[in-house]
This record gives sequence, structure tokens and C-alpha cells, in this order.
Amino acid sequence: MILVVIVMPWMSFQTRGLLKELEFNPPRKTIYIQSIVMLTVLGVLAGIVDWHEVLLVSWFGKISFSVLVYGLSIYFLSLGVNLLHGKYFQKEDDPEAEMIMPADKKEYALWFLLCFTAAWSEEYVYRGVFTSLMEHFGMFPFLAAILSATCFSFSHFTQGWLAIPITFAFALAFQYLYKFSGVLLAPVIVHFLYNLSVEFLKRKLVRKEE
Repeated sequence: MILVVIVMPWMSFQTRGLLKELEFNPPRKTIYIQSIVMLTVLGVLAGIVDWHEVLLVSWFGKISFSVLVYGLSIYFLSLGVNLLHGKYFQKEDDPEAEMIMPADKKEYALWFLLCFTAAWSEEYVYRGVFTSLMEHFGMFPFLAAILSATCFSFSHFTQGWLAIPITFAFALAFQYLYKFSGVLLAPVIVHFLYNLSVEFLKRKLVRKEE
């Protein structure tokens, strides 16, 4: 609870401030590895909570056609919103955007692993364990989803203030996808595909500007 509600958002705000103060960007490989380790540890801790409180978060199951359509809708909508955000609202000197984009094959390999780790860890932590834990202690499901989405969005402050409401809206969409499908794999797949695709969108925008 402390990690999700306080530590992760606080770290995001601190990181955003530090990146603006640095005269050069830190090595991307280091950032990727640190992020992979942090997200993995967070996912493991969520697994311990899941086991201890017997939350029984469901990972696998049948995915219906309606779930597939809804998942694809979220995917394409998120790409469209990200494209507009990157084209019209994101500053050219945004430190997070420049820092996160891989430059060679080795960085792309780590980036791919980071995309996968972020997808399963964040969906498991926020959509799976956190909301289930809040409901387990008596919170209404809708309020649990709101609290989870709020914490999730503020933990992405490294992308800027405008990213917070955007991330909040899609966090709720991912939460509903999990509830609608009954399996965590559905939002994990959409999240993973989005993480992969958004880098190529940013790359395309940069090349177009050049």
C-alpha cells in the first residue's frame, strides 16, 4: 500500500525534477535495467500479498469476441491519443521522451523486456492485486478502481502533467477490461502491445520533424 499510494508517485515526481536539472541524459541501458528490476520486485511483492490475503487474481481464461473487440478499441484509441499528445502537446526538449527511446539493437532488446515487464507487473499490481485488496477490505469496486487509477496515473508523472488525466482514463479502461474479461491476461496483452507501439509512434514523429 505504501509503495503504490505514496512511494511510486513520489519517485515519479522526483525523477521528473531530476531529469530537468541534468545537463545530459543518463545511459538508457541503466534506466531500462533499473526499471525492469523495480517493476519485477513490485510484481513479486504483489504476488506475496495476493497469496497471503488469498485474493485469487485470475490470470488466464477464455477471451470472448466481445472482449477482443473492446481490447482492440482501447489499443487503437490509446495510440490515437498518444499520437495527438506527442504531436501537439509534448515539448521537443521533454527529457522523458528523449531518455526512453532506444537507439541500437541491444537497447531495443532491453526495451522489449521492459515493455513486457511493465505490462504484466503494472496490470498485476494495480488492476489485479490493489483493487482486489481494497475490495477485500470493504471498499466499493468503483472506488477501488478510482483509487487504483489515481495512483497509477501519478506514478507516470515523468511523462508530464498532461499524461496524468490520459493515464487515469486508460487505467479505468484497463480495469474494466479485466472485470469484463475476468482474466488479467487481457489487459496485460493490450498494455504490452501499446508499450511496443508507442515507441514506434514517437520514432516516427521524430523522423518526420527531422
